[in-house]
Formats: sequence, structure tokens, C-alpha cells
Amino acid sequence: MNISFSNAIRLSILSLAIFQLFCTSPDQKKESLQSLHDQAMKFVKISNLDSASIVFEKLLTRDPENYLALLGLAEIKLREKDITEAIRYLTKAVRADTNRVEAAFQLAQIYRFTGNEKKSKILLERIVKQFPTYAPACMAYADVLMTDAPPNPEGALNQYESILSLNPESQKAQAGAAASRLRLGDFSRAAAGFKELLKLTPQDPHLTFLYATTLHWLQDYKSAVQAYKTAIDVLPIGSPLRPVRLWNLRLAYTALHQRYPGDLDTNYIFDVQLTGNTETLEFTDVAHRMGVDKIDRGRGGSWADLNGDGYLDLFSVGIHSPHGVYLREADYFVEIEHRSSLDDLIGGWATAIADYDNDGNLDVYVTRDAWEGPKKNSLYSNDGNAHFTDLADDFGVADKDDSFTAAWGDINSDGWLDLYVANGVTGSGAPNKLFVNQDGKNFNERGNDWRVDDTGTSLGIALGDYDLDGDLDVYVSNVSGANKLYKNNGSSFSDITHIAGVEKPLNGSYIPLFFDSDSDGDLDLFVSAMSYYEDVVESIKSSEPTFRNPAHLYRNNGKDRFTERAVEAGLGRSYGAMGAGAGDLDNDGLADLYLANGGPLMARFEPNALFLKREDAYIEIGQQAGVANLGKGHGVAFADINEDGNLDIYLGSGGHYPGDVWPNSLYLNSGTQFNSVSINLMGSENNQFSIGANVTVHSGQYSRIQRLDAGSGFGSTNSYLLHYGLGVHDRIDSVFVSWPSGKQETHYPTTKERNLIFNYSQYE
Repeated sequence: MNISFSNAIRLSILSLAIFQLFCTSPDQKKESLQSLHDQAMKFVKISNLDSASIVFEKLLTRDPENYLALLGLAEIKLREKDITEAIRYLTKAVRADTNRVEAAFQLAQIYRFTGNEKKSKILLERIVKQFPTYAPACMAYADVLMTDAPPNPEGALNQYESILSLNPESQKAQAGAAASRLRLGDFSRAAAGFKELLKLTPQDPHLTFLYATTLHWLQDYKSAVQAYKTAIDVLPIGSPLRPVRLWNLRLAYTALHQRYPGDLDTNYIFDVQLTGNTETLEFTDVAHRMGVDKIDRGRGGSWADLNGDGYLDLFSVGIHSPHGVYLREADYFVEIEHRSSLDDLIGGWATAIADYDNDGNLDVYVTRDAWEGPKKNSLYSNDGNAHFTDLADDFGVADKDDSFTAAWGDINSDGWLDLYVANGVTGSGAPNKLFVNQDGKNFNERGNDWRVDDTGTSLGIALGDYDLDGDLDVYVSNVSGANKLYKNNGSSFSDITHIAGVEKPLNGSYIPLFFDSDSDGDLDLFVSAMSYYEDVVESIKSSEPTFRNPAHLYRNNGKDRFTERAVEAGLGRSYGAMGAGAGDLDNDGLADLYLANGGPLMARFEPNALFLKREDAYIEIGQQAGVANLGKGHGVAFADINEDGNLDIYLGSGGHYPGDVWPNSLYLNSGTQFNSVSINLMGSENNQFSIGANVTVHSGQYSRIQRLDAGSGFGSTNSYLLHYGLGVHDRIDSVFVSWPSGKQETHYPTTKERNLIFNYSQYE
């Protein structure tokens, strides 16, 4: 074998080093290793990283599991922005010495700031258990718990209190504890904590705002007004934080004085550009009087006759709270207690009501997971008396992925209702599921076969026959990335998103709705979006369209083409629209739009918005109409609960954190001078409630189509009685019914009957 001279020299040196290593006493070896480490650290201090790396590597040849050398090399790789190599060295260091905390903590921080929150949380949890007095890890773990999905402010508070038991003077831990208490709803102790901290740092721009927010939640509006002023005064001129604080001050001042701006100095006034609109409706919140004002961080809600007595009942879900089942009794509702298998504390996100087994009783599907932790979904089978049994496991629809919303519809046109579920909202990559109904006896998951197994961050679903070819198409909103429009071809779907031009919003999409926004006889598409609070407030101030993540309204042009026209239609502002519903609330023959707004921040107080449709655009009247609720709205469900010919609104409300609680609302509509007609479809044996039917009512100049939905908006179901306002025409010219089976017929009512019933069996 030929060896070059230089290689021979290196081999001789390596052999000598090995000889010296094994012939050195333990004390000498330890001293030699320490000397090498000291030499390497000198190079690190003068930023001679190449030389430091050589020495650390030399140290590792002598001691392959030398903790300090591995830690040093990781530090060098971080400085060189080689994250992969830094993680490799830190992982080795953690294994080399399980009794040292530095490498493990550094590794957890890298995971956290590179987007791997799950690994970071697991590692930090392990660190704080092994090293409960290591304050940096306790602090980092507390911060993770505060922003986790689901949030755990109680766990965060425990970590902050642990730090304070060791170091009572830690202002960061004191601030964290106060913020945790704010999110937990312990407002008095939170306010006391912020107040003490402000004695030390009275000009802190963050603490002053949190203190004002906490007083706002305490409904101590007098103190909150003064605190908001201070939070504004500490900001530098031109600060982008100023508008939000001025808006919150406006709300607190108005709550205190019932007027605005009153005696406020001009420096504290938040001017709103008024639209000059004088039109309005009047709604009254009767939730408390009628017994449905539950405080459960409300999410989806659905109207249906659950016990077969001919009256609409209400099924609602909230976070970590038993489901609400309210049966109608005279002019109020009675909540069922311990009569159904619904009194657990799991709670739910979305509800979708349908008769999946065609036994004449309406059943309920509830999604459970989303951002609140993994739980199976439920399929509650109804015995006809509002007694429910969860059969999700038995029927194969439990779906343990991170579900958000769900909807029923006969996808394959076999007469049986199938179920589509949106998954992956947490970024898990879980596919959406299409559960195909097998004659009401079981379900088979066929999402991949039908090519609708979207693996994006799916949040919302809309089912509708946008192309009027007789089968159901699917729109999916993804909270990050492009949305999807799937065209039903009869045996599978085609992704025609880009052809149709309906992929936006690309970030923050929330709830999609198929509805006839322009009363031209086809389904248009609305997609709400979650905008930042700062953008919402700026939009409130200007009343001008924004390009910062607005909602989108797509007009159906036919032939698989849509045109975006939100700005043109008066919907171009920024909103945190988490829920939405469409219906003719003023009975003028045009579909109106209600947005349930909010966001996760405790300091976010965003009013819901009610848009009345006029010939050329929508006008916003939420404040005048009495429905500008600040309570972090979610589920929106329409029904005429008192049968007076006007659509009423159920609203599920509540925020992200345990302390962000608001009562759910039921807004009774006082109506206008216009009349309406309700249409009740009595379906076939396979689909008795006619879910999926399309009904087009021609009245005067309008031809408005509605689909009978079972799951829309934020996990809600409207009344199965289809509602049509008549406007000035005051009568129906014709009704075109396209039944789920494909059968079609046209009716010409000869009287001004306000409640029309069409029976499928009469036309077989």
C-alpha cells in the first residue's frame, strides 16, 4: 500500500495521540481535556469559530461524549446559522449528560423558534419536571402554554408561580402571572398584579394596555377610561398601537356614559367615518328570557324539530361544556338535562343536523377537535324524543383527526346523505374525509377515491350545486394557503379552483357560504377572512376598502367562472369574521349577510356586522339594528322562531381563552313592512327532509335560489323551512323545485298563502 509522506505524518501524529490518551492518568486526561476546552472557548470569545471548531473536534476524538465540546460546537453552528447541525450536536449533548440542563433547554428553544412547537413543548415539560428550579425553562414553558393550542393559561400560571416562589421579585414572572389570570377570567387578581407592576414601571407600553384591558373586563369603565388614556399617553407620536387603544377607549367611555365623545379631549377621540345610512332593522336579544343564554364559549348552533312536536328546537355546542339541547315550550325553551348522552365536558365546535338513517328523526354530527385538543367526533342518533346515543364508532365516522366543520349532502346521488368533514386546521396534514353512507347502516371513508381529501389547513366547508347540473359541489376554505373548489363529475371531483378563480383569501380564510347574493338564480360564493385587530380598527375608522386580508365575494358567471366583487359590493373592509350567515332579514327579496366577528386576543372588542343587500351593494347597520355584539361570535343560525314571517338569529359567542366568556344570543327580528313566504319540502322515503334540494322563487324582478343545507357557516344549521322575502311585489310568481333525486317541477301559487308545502310523493 502506498502512503504519501503527508498522510504518513498525520497517521504518526494520530497514533501518538492515541498512545498518549491511553497512557495518560485519569487526572492528567481530565486536565488535558479541560485545557482543550479552555483553548476552544478563547477562540469563541474572539469569534475565531474555525479554530474553535478544530479544537472542539480534537476534544471529541479524546472524549466522544464530552458534553461541553458538544455544547460548544452547537453554539458555533448556531452562530453560523446551521440549525440542522446545531440540533444534531445538542441532541448528542442531551444524551451525553442527562443531569445537565443547558443543552436540553437550548434545543427546546431552537425547536420553538423554528416552528416545531410540539417538540419544544415536550422537551420543556420534561425539563421543568427534572429541573423545577431552573427559571429560564419554567418561563419558556409558561410562554408555550399561554400560546398553545389549546391554550393552557392555568398551566402557565403554575409555572410563573413556581418562579415567583424562588424569586418573588421577578417582574417578568409577575407580568406573566397577571396575564395568565386575565386569560383565566380572574380579573380582580390580574388587575391587582398589573397595578403593582406599574408602580415600578409606570410608562411600560405593554403593561399599561393590559391593565386597561383587565379593568374593561371588570366593567370598571371609569377606571378603564383613565387607564386607556395612560396607555395612549405612553406611546410615542405616530405609534401604530394608538388606533386600537383609542377604539377600546371609545368602547369603555360609551359603556360608562352612554354617549360619545362627551367631554373627552380631542387627543383621545376615535373618529369613525359614518356612511350616512339611515335604514335599519330592529332586533331584540331575547336569549335570557327564552332560556338559551348559556355561557359556554359558544360555537356552532342548529335549529331543528328534535322531538317531533312540530316546533323548532335548538342544539348548540361550546368549549369544554355539555352540549345545549333546548326544546320549545310555549314562548320559551327548556334545556334537556341528563336525558341524553350529551352531558359530558368535552364540548364541541360544529353541529350538522340531518336524518342520516331515514328513520324520520333528526340526528346530530358534532366535530370535537380543531384547536382544543384531540377528541373523537360524535354522531348522535336520535330516538325521536331527543334522546341521543353516540354511534360514531359503530358507524365509522368518529374521525380522530383535527376536525373543524362538517356538512351533510348526497354526494353520489344515491338517495342517502353522506358526510364531509374538514380536517387539518392545526397544520397536521390530516386529509378531509368523505364518509359515504351505506344505506343508513354504515359509512365508508372515500375521500381519496372521490379526490376531495384535501390535506391543507381546512376550516370551512360549503356544499352547493353552483353549476346547476344536479349534483353537489364542494368548496373548502383553508386558514393558510389556497382554498379549493371541487366540481362533482358524478363519480369523482375535479379541482377547478384556478379555472374558477376562487382560491383567495390565501391567508386567514374562515367560513365559506354558497348563496344567491344578487338574486339572479344561481349560487354565488362568500369567503370570510380573519384580519388582524389593528387592520379591523383602521377599517372601522375609515370605512374604506382594505387590501389587508379582506373577505371575498365571488359572483357566479356560469361556465365554472367567478368574478371577485367584494369591494364593489361594499364588503371590502377588514373583519375578523369567524362565523357568517346569509338570509333575507328584511324581506325585500335580497339575501342579507351577518358576520360574527372576533379573534383570540382578550383585548379584542370587535362588533359583529349586519349587511343589508340593496340593488347595487350591501350597507352595514349592525349598531343601529342592535346586533353589533362584541362577544367573539362564531355560530350563526337563522330561523323564524315565533312564526311572524321574519328571520331571527341565534349567535354562539365566546373567545379563545377560558376567561373570554359571553352569553349566547337569540335576536328576535321586529320585521319591516314587507311580507315573506316559507317553503316546507316533504321529501322522499330516502331523504324525508329533502336536504340538498334547490328551490328557486320567482317574484317580480328577482329569481332567488336557496339550497336546503345541513351544516353551513361556522358549524351551524338553519331552519329547514326555506324563507323568501317578497319585497314590494308581495307575491310569488312561480316556485321551481329541484329535488335531491334530480326530479324537477314548477309550481304557480294562486293565493297569497304564506306557508307553502310541497310533497315529493305527489310527483312520483
